[in-house]
Amino acid sequence: MISIILAILTALTWASSVVYIRRGLDSSNFISISLVITIVGVIVFTPLSILLTPIESVNMYGFSLFMLAGFISPGLVRLLYFKGMEEVGASVNASIYSSYPVFSSLTAALLLSEELTFGAWLGVVCVMFGAIIVQRAMYGGEAFRGDVKKLIYPFLAAILAGLSYVVKKEGLNVYDVPIMGVSIGYAAAFLLYLPIMLKSPATLNKHSFKLFWKPGVGICIGHLLLFYALRYGNVSTVTPLIQVEPLFIFLLIRYYLKSIEKITPKLVVGAVTIILGAVLVALA
Repeated sequence: MISIILAILTALTWASSVVYIRRGLDSSNFISISLVITIVGVIVFTPLSILLTPIESVNMYGFSLFMLAGFISPGLVRLLYFKGMEEVGASVNASIYSSYPVFSSLTAALLLSEELTFGAWLGVVCVMFGAIIVQRAMYGGEAFRGDVKKLIYPFLAAILAGLSYVVKKEGLNVYDVPIMGVSIGYAAAFLLYLPIMLKSPATLNKHSFKLFWKPGVGICIGHLLLFYALRYGNVSTVTPLIQVEPLFIFLLIRYYLKSIEKITPKLVVGAVTIILGAVLVALA
């Protein structure tokens, strides 16, 4: 039960941060946001992990798994996601990416021997399709543009995101220190993004920090909640519940961003489908 609560809190925390980011998006760009969030994560978690984790307790195998997980996601996944948005459009990109709970559940079944009941699989599928409906409604459902081959970007992002949850879980199995997992993950992503910062220093500026450091802290908290959710629960339970994030975004937008986003019947249908899927996963 605690893993379910933590997964839902992760989704709520991330959704709140996304809505905050949405308010400042018109005056910045996704690359700047990614860099700010990553740097905030390094600033927040590096000293905390050093203070709270005895050096003698460090497990190098677990350390390596956390590094790999961070390099994959948020590192590579975030770059592929934004590249997909650029190449195929926001709606198509977000819809394909929403399939990552299926990949995470399949990978967990294969590599971690997690067992899913029929009800759990049905819940995963409901959450996925509900998220797709919500994402397409929120992004306007624009038609696909570009070469079909470029769909590889969101597909790779979804596959790697699913894999990263399994790597995080295995890391926690051998090195049960969630705060260290988050800290190492942010450090890995920072190393991956460092060439971007050096090549295009204009993407990281005072204006971007002022706009996005607060939601960056929120996303950091969400990552810590995620690691604790994975500590106590299975990947196949946690990841579908995290994907209820679009539902929380929908609810928060309804109250805080009425002038920016419009609520449509399609959004309502998607939200109901997500709720149904989340209930099925939780009951399973």
